[in-house]
Amino acid sequence: MERFINRGKLKKITVSNEMVLKEFRIGEKDLKSAKETFEMKNYKWATIQAYYAIYHSARSLLFKAGYREESHIALRIAFKELYIDTRLLEENVYRTLQRGMELRELADYKENFSENGADQLIINVDKALIKIQKYLSLQ
Repeated sequence: MERFINRGKLKKITVSNEMVLKEFRIGEKDLKSAKETFEMKNYKWATIQAYYAIYHSARSLLFKAGYREESHIALRIAFKELYIDTRLLEENVYRTLQRGMELRELADYKENFSENGADQLIINVDKALIKIQKYLSLQ
């Protein structure tokens, strides 16, 4: 995490609870969109939207810790160090973020996606958002 701070890819910021909540709500909306897109059999966009659901939810946690990222990799590393390595959240939440990043890149840049991949990602993101929501104490 320190190297991302030193390179300007991760910055310390002051964040309000409203910003944390707003970012989490974006993740919820993206998950809802992913489910709708999946039902329309558009598995590429469902995959991308599911990734952004976990991305924005993880970003809300970074905000809560007082950080803002300048790259997806910086978010992933900071999220792991702040919430997984400290055991504030379970490892499978991180694995969902990591897998979502991989699947989104494959879908977006290589046109490589599948119904099963989108379905599993949506299921796992749904579970991860419940855990993040519980951690943030949002009901």
